[in-house]
Amino acid sequence: MDLVKRVFSAFGVNENDEAARAGAPPEVALSREEIEERLHAEGKRALAGLDLSGADLSGMELSGVDLRGARLCGANLSGATLDSADLSEADLCGADLSNASLNAATLRDASCLRSGSAIPARFVGARLVGADMVGVELTRADFSGADLTRANLFEATLHKACLRGATATGANLDGANLRHVTLEEANLAGANLSTADLARASARGAIFTGAVLVRANLTGTVLEGADLSGANLSEAELEEAVLRGSNLRGANLHRANLDSAVLEGADLEGVDLSTACNYTHV
Repeated sequence: MDLVKRVFSAFGVNENDEAARAGAPPEVALSREEIEERLHAEGKRALAGLDLSGADLSGMELSGVDLRGARLCGANLSGATLDSADLSEADLCGADLSNASLNAATLRDASCLRSGSAIPARFVGARLVGADMVGVELTRADFSGADLTRANLFEATLHKACLRGATATGANLDGANLRHVTLEEANLAGANLSTADLARASARGAIFTGAVLVRANLTGTVLEGADLSGANLSEAELEEAVLRGSNLRGANLHRANLDSAVLEGADLEGVDLSTACNYTHV
């Protein structure tokens, strides 16, 4: 062990963590060839808990592989197939999963903060149909164009994440932290967003038809031109929300707080506003 490694070790500091904080690519712990050899020799459990920081796993077939607790900081998983793989508690700091397939994968409690850095993970165009993402911590992650149909994101933290153009129909986002998230042109039809925090989110042109937003926090959320027809917004917090030109046909606004909400040009056909709170007809 050289002097630098001894110093890092003495203070309990991981060199790759320091590299991540400095913006440098992490040192590759295992080569692609070594990873393939391990999988061939030991099977799908060969990578659990390993340090795969900076590894090139792009395009690899990793369906059903056990990656629980693995360090994937800065790893390239773009185009990889991870269907039904287990990435529970994995460190995804700076990992690139663009165009990867993670259908029915498990990402419970996966995080991009374990290494002490907050380099966002990339899931651009990724397929996460039915993925188990309960409790993930993916602040600022990029899910642009991703398919999260029926994904379970219960109590997930996606603060300031980008889901522009993403599909999350039927997804469970109950209790999720979506503050300042970008949902422009996203499709969340039939999604469960009960008690979710979408304060100050940008959701222009997003689709929420039939979505459940009971007691959701939409304070200051921009929903201009959004489709909320048939959505359940009972007891939702819509103070200062911008709903200009939105479609609210048949939506349930029972006891929803509309204080200072902007409803100019909104379609309110079939909406009973008599039980909404702080609604002022202009």
